[in-house]
Amino acid sequence: MNNHAQTYNNLIQNFGDTLQNTSKDTENNCYMTMNQITVVNFDAFKDSIVRRFGLSESPKSCDALCYINGHFFLIEFKNGQMNKSKIHEIRGKIFESLLLLTDELGVTINYTRNNLTFILVYNDLAQGRHAIASALSRKSKINDILFGLDRFERVYFKKVFTMNEGEFEIKFITKYLAD
Repeated sequence: MNNHAQTYNNLIQNFGDTLQNTSKDTENNCYMTMNQITVVNFDAFKDSIVRRFGLSESPKSCDALCYINGHFFLIEFKNGQMNKSKIHEIRGKIFESLLLLTDELGVTINYTRNNLTFILVYNDLAQGRHAIASALSRKSKINDILFGLDRFERVYFKKVFTMNEGEFEIKFITKYLAD
């Protein structure tokens, strides 16, 4: 087992949770996936760092981290209307999560650029033009990265995906997590 797999297993032991639980929108009391696979609850991992260093202000973090066949996936679930404020928040979560993860793994951004995929799972109800763009990209089978997150691909992540809940079930759950 390589060092990154061992680190991931340690994170699972300390911060393991279901993908379903990491997808929970507590404000609206709903889940964005019902999948029961165990992943790292990245918010819980971040909270442990806040406690360890006695921080008065908590960094922002993505929701889940999983490791499949030597590749990491950092996942953020976002329910509701995607506006400029939410998009700005997501960008902050990306950067602060990258810092936390690279420190934990003892790697550089060069490692994440080759071994980490970022997935934003959003609820596309009332997304307007983003929903139309997503529907068109599904038809054409092109990965249209929405919300300006394409700027992170190849600089910080190997791949970046923006998927609605249905696409996430088909393109990620079925492809990577099915038995």
